[in-house]
Amino acid sequence: MSGPPPPQRVPADVHAAGSSCEEVMRLLEATIERASSFTEDERHRRVNDEWSTVESLRHIVMVVDGWLGRTIKGEPDPFHPIGLPPHFAPRVLPGSSIDPDADPTFEEACEVLRGRLQTLAAFVDGLTNGEHARDIGTHAKTVAGGLGVIFDELTFHNFFINRDLSVIEQERV
Repeated sequence: MSGPPPPQRVPADVHAAGSSCEEVMRLLEATIERASSFTEDERHRRVNDEWSTVESLRHIVMVVDGWLGRTIKGEPDPFHPIGLPPHFAPRVLPGSSIDPDADPTFEEACEVLRGRLQTLAAFVDGLTNGEHARDIGTHAKTVAGGLGVIFDELTFHNFFINRDLSVIEQERV
């Protein structure tokens, strides 16, 4: 398996945001389907000290909560307790409801993630040109930039999950 795909960068317009959202949701659903054929232990297994499938799904939840909920929509605490911050962030984000000791099953993580992806799709479906270009005051600059971060993160972590599932699969043989 080659390296992760290149960053998508900022969706150029509302149509591109919709296409990117549909694509990442399709990729993640295929990955969830693939991971469903693995045992719960395999889905919680780390490969080369990287996050397990379940940990990666938890992180994707946190990405959507942080970027869509907090940064783009301005919600004070959009975080689901199972969210998993990146390694460089504190275990508990200030003012968040994240539970660093959460240990959801694969099915529980998938249920939360699917809910977050539905929220993301609904936001993108209602996106206007004015909202697309709205300044969000971060390095991503605009709502479009924030969506680009979300789409890239979901695409990269989807790649990493599949890479590690392939290693687990090969070790079964």
